[in-house]
Amino acid sequence: MSDMRQLGRGGTGKRRAMNAHFCPKCGVAVPADVKRCPSCGFTGADSVRMFPDPPPPLMPVLDAAGLWDAEDLKKIEAAREKLRRRFPQFNFHVCTVMLPEDTSLPAFGFWLLNVCPMYVGESEEERAWSVLFLIDVKSGNAAVVPGYRAEPWISDEDWKKVMSSCVAPWRSGKTTQTVIRFFETSASFLEQSWRTRGSHRTSKSRR
Repeated sequence: MSDMRQLGRGGTGKRRAMNAHFCPKCGVAVPADVKRCPSCGFTGADSVRMFPDPPPPLMPVLDAAGLWDAEDLKKIEAAREKLRRRFPQFNFHVCTVMLPEDTSLPAFGFWLLNVCPMYVGESEEERAWSVLFLIDVKSGNAAVVPGYRAEPWISDEDWKKVMSSCVAPWRSGKTTQTVIRFFETSASFLEQSWRTRGSHRTSKSRR
């Protein structure tokens, strides 16, 4: 992953990686083959102990906070589908939650992406290409959680820009537009990355 910031109160972003290269708890860089964070000792098993409830399937849009009605969800799905058609390698997910105070949103996102059962028709390879946009409605915090295949395509600084683009609509109470803006801005940075790195990156990473 990359960034966690407050949408509601405009807090500053802090890098919180959601993949094997950065600890989702303390954000320290770790080698890809390390199972335990050398800084805080966090492991994947710790996330299971932190969040012991059975996880739901990671649907494309999981509105656990009950933020949107049917018309809102239709608009979000349409924006997501538009992004999927342009970049079929990537699988974007949106999840809203209302977590207890002091819950680590990055660690919770790590848990969701790695522990949730596959959605209908989803493969492990598709999960690796997933990008989760996680919003805690109660605190106004949000986090981006990429799978390890998706992570290299957008830099941390660019994810921060994507998240920053979502602050204004969220503050205005336009929660549906917040997600649409996330998709649109993500698409812009993926376009830039695609032009810079070329489509050969995908074929290499899938070998």
